Formats: sequence, C-alpha cells, structure tokens
Amino acid sequence: MKLQINLKGSWRDVLSFDANRQVDVRESAAALLKSSGAKEKMRISTDDNVRIAYCCAPDYQWRVA
Repeated sequence: MKLQINLKGSWRDVLSFDANRQVDVRESAAALLKSSGAKEKMRISTDDNVRIAYCCAPDYQWRVA
C-alpha cells in the first residue's frame, strides 16, 4: 500500500507500507496534516493505485474513496 499526498494538483508517493500498518499510517498522516494546518490532501492506495481512503481539511478524518 502507499500513502500519497496532493500538493499542487497531482498525487505523489510519500511512503510504501504493509497493509497491516494501515491504522498507524492513517493516524500519523492525519495528525501531520492537522498539526501543520495543511490544506493538502492525503490518500491511501494500493500498489496498483486503486484509491482506498482520503483525508483532508477541515476535519482531517479519513473517508472511503
């Protein structure tokens, strides 16, 4: 799986991780966005770029993609 970020209109890989770490990655990514006040979006996708979930302002909660 991959954590990706959309900074300026395109998605970029941040890191790759095992699916069993998804809860930890979601919590950490949401905290990072929230603490920075970022307006960027993050998403989790499979290695084949199938979107699983996304997180964004203003509530920084993960939603099903």
